[in-house]
Amino acid sequence: MAFMLESFRWRPVTSGGFPHKATGDIIWNNYCIPKGVSVIGNVWSMGRDPAVFPDPETFNPQRWIVADRTLQDDIRSYPFGFGRRVCPGQHIATVSTYINTVLTLWAFRLREDKKEKIDMLAFTESANAHPMPFKVLFEPRLGGWDMVKEAFEAYGM
Repeated sequence: MAFMLESFRWRPVTSGGFPHKATGDIIWNNYCIPKGVSVIGNVWSMGRDPAVFPDPETFNPQRWIVADRTLQDDIRSYPFGFGRRVCPGQHIATVSTYINTVLTLWAFRLREDKKEKIDMLAFTESANAHPMPFKVLFEPRLGGWDMVKEAFEAYGM
């Protein structure tokens, strides 16, 4: 789970979030946000606040695990928006991502192809970010490809 939360923080799908309109005048930090103004939560910037996420450009899933070995729970949903307009599919997205990640890591050992280094900063520059194509090697764990195929078919994959 910490790996997934760090993925959401490190490279959010929607870096700027979606606009929210102020329903009334709001005073925040000595600033007035007038009624009717659109406000956009900068998810990218939130995930890079060094006061909250030390060394923010480093991918570090350990940052989500607190002293008692539980997950830091207070800031994990911000990539999905805020308030009443929070993404209604956040729970489906989180659970689906978790299941797919766990099944992939259960079935395969992933390795970088030494001939083609992965550029960790190669992402699209669009409203919804995703990595540029890269090569990764999938090595089956356990009983080889047949066992992986059988397990995936059992789950309808």
